[in-house]
Amino acid sequence: MSSRIVKGVAVLASCLSASAAFAIEPCHRGVPAISIEQGQGMPAPGYISPDAGTFHPDGKLQEQRWHNLHAAIRPLRVICRYANKVVPVVLQDTIDTCVWDADERRVHCF
Repeated sequence: MSSRIVKGVAVLASCLSASAAFAIEPCHRGVPAISIEQGQGMPAPGYISPDAGTFHPDGKLQEQRWHNLHAAIRPLRVICRYANKVVPVVLQDTIDTCVWDADERRVHCF
């Protein structure tokens, strides 16, 4: 009986870790702004504008979203724009969506 429980827990843990491997947080929490850049060289790189956004009732930005990133020219980079430095992070080819939460100042890409 206990071996079945151990096997079940092992299968569940591997499933959860496999799905978590596709989601990343490319910038440290507290990032004030980001950009997403596609390609390199000419005519790229080019910045990709967010295709959706949410605002608070007072008009302040709540979050920005980028979808269908699989169609972008690779390499695809999130540019983390901190107050004192700019840090580019190359995204995996499997990433299709990024969300920047302005309240939490966090970026999630999956």
